[in-house]
Amino acid sequence: MQSIHKKHISYILGIGLLARLITFFVFYTQATIYPDSGGYLELAERLMRFDLSGYSGKRSPGYPLLIAIAQAEVYVVVFMQFALGLISAVFWYKTLLQLKVNKMLSFYTTLFLSTLLNVIFFETAILVETFTVFLFSWVIFRMVSSQNQSENSLKTELFTGLLLGLLTLVKPFYAFVPFLFYGFYILQHFKLKSIFNKKLLLLVFPLMAYFGWSYVNQLNTGYFVSTTFLGLNTAQNCVRFAEKSPEEYRWISDPYVEYREKSIEENRNLAMTIWYAYEDGAWDAYNLSFNDFSNELGNFARATIKENPVDYFKQVLFYSWLDFWKPVIYWHYDQFNFKHANQFYVLIWFAQKTILYLVRLSFLISIPLLLIKDLKNRKLSISSQLSLLVLAASVLQALVTYGTNSRFSFPFEFIMVFVVITFIQQRFIPQKTKIPTREI
Repeated sequence: MQSIHKKHISYILGIGLLARLITFFVFYTQATIYPDSGGYLELAERLMRFDLSGYSGKRSPGYPLLIAIAQAEVYVVVFMQFALGLISAVFWYKTLLQLKVNKMLSFYTTLFLSTLLNVIFFETAILVETFTVFLFSWVIFRMVSSQNQSENSLKTELFTGLLLGLLTLVKPFYAFVPFLFYGFYILQHFKLKSIFNKKLLLLVFPLMAYFGWSYVNQLNTGYFVSTTFLGLNTAQNCVRFAEKSPEEYRWISDPYVEYREKSIEENRNLAMTIWYAYEDGAWDAYNLSFNDFSNELGNFARATIKENPVDYFKQVLFYSWLDFWKPVIYWHYDQFNFKHANQFYVLIWFAQKTILYLVRLSFLISIPLLLIKDLKNRKLSISSQLSLLVLAASVLQALVTYGTNSRFSFPFEFIMVFVVITFIQQRFIPQKTKIPTREI
């Protein structure tokens, strides 16, 4: 059996590497830069100089640290991300086996995930997603493995907590994850004395990362926040009802509404309206720094949401939350190496995207079925825990921002596939039963 596992892992690594090398060297030789990339590169340069004085606080240091290790050479970063992607695939395969998925189904599922075009193209981008997926893959593997063991050592919990701390440094939004894991443990072992247990160690490094970086930002900007984008991101959720803001924030809402209507007329991305207005100098007359203006936007957003809870609920549910469930790919369509290569890849992505939509739909359908079964059994299964992790992320991201919500779902894509595959196997694939042999 061990040799079969090694053979499967060899094939996963070999085919995954081949798909990446062919894509990169033949069709798309790019280390793709996006608007967000500049912020990561800037912080990486500061980390290389060991100088954070006066930093704007826009980005957290987790991903820039990876870039700094590569000496800010973007092509080195791409190949590091290829390696992380392949290691993630090994974690996926081993996690599926831990979930009791049969060997061949685990193998083909992992192969499918590892060769998804959005996975490969995110690895060619100077964006945080690949590193996030790698850390999540490692964390989920450890989470599933630990639940298949009767007892875990302090060292095990501390190391998982360290990974969760790094994940929080990569994206402070993920600070909720260790609390969720801790909550799952309490639900499964509910006693008053179980509140204080080894799982509390999962919280140590994430809390240190979140509040430590927020303190660094306070020293540099005067604001105790994990990112100075926070106010602006929150204001994006007000785009459809900005005119209903309190009178004291008319100086923000009037230009916001004006640019919203302009965005609609010009068929631009409505979620990015606040950015269009800011970059066009709509509030330049107030002579506010970006950090001060983002703080004012946060105040505006909270006040406007408080006065318009129904509009906010509609925005969150029908736009921000729904956008989370859309598969996403990041590439520069016009920068493929030769003519028609992009069309070839679009056809492949269309087929893969269709499958991913079906996976998402199946995932959402499976959640209530899994929870009902668990209520009957009075036990929270691993599949339900994974489902609730994704569902919590979908709700929380929708509450705090609007725009690129589909990027938030990408790191959870493999988890959705895991849940669907285990659900299908348990419901529809007959399990082989060992026939006991009689002694002669």
